[in-house]
Amino acid sequence: MADVNSKTPDSATNGTPVPTVPLKNRYLAAFLAYLVPGLGHAYQGRYGKAVLYAVCIGFLFTVGMILGDGKILYWRWVNPMVEAERFCFWYFAQFFAGLAALPALIQATLTHYGMPTILWGYGADPSVDMLNGPYPRFGKLVEIGYIYTEVAGLLNLLAIFDAFEGPALRETAHEQASTDQPAPTPAEPAPAVEVSA
Repeated sequence: MADVNSKTPDSATNGTPVPTVPLKNRYLAAFLAYLVPGLGHAYQGRYGKAVLYAVCIGFLFTVGMILGDGKILYWRWVNPMVEAERFCFWYFAQFFAGLAALPALIQATLTHYGMPTILWGYGADPSVDMLNGPYPRFGKLVEIGYIYTEVAGLLNLLAIFDAFEGPALRETAHEQASTDQPAPTPAEPAPAVEVSA
């Protein structure tokens, strides 16, 4: 794979350098991309991708939260082997949505240690009545809300990887020739046969 921090000659474009993206500090970019979708890309100067990720992932997460009436984001510190029905498997995907999903983990930790919740209860484990409250109004759309927030987290996981690794570059013909085995020599043409008329 080509080094994205330098300019490499491209034989397909007659040796002209291919512009690359300076990734700056890749670890910081990945962390910023986790916190807020697109923030790591903005830090790298990749503003087009930053806006694309921020709008798409943010919109998907927000629509999911609206469909779930804000009650579908929570975490519980329970043992999945003992209380599998209370364990929040979906939160593993929601978690990667960044700061929007992080309060659920904080709220669960505070509740686990007997402390009051913060942030007006955003991300706190809702009661059974609160959890079932959106179903009469939204029906099965609540389940779609769960899916939207999970997909937003998984998409942001890809965005985090993109901020860390940078854009995928195709290997040029020049690089392939240097890494592959030597090119075979062309076959000798068959001897010409004279045809008499």
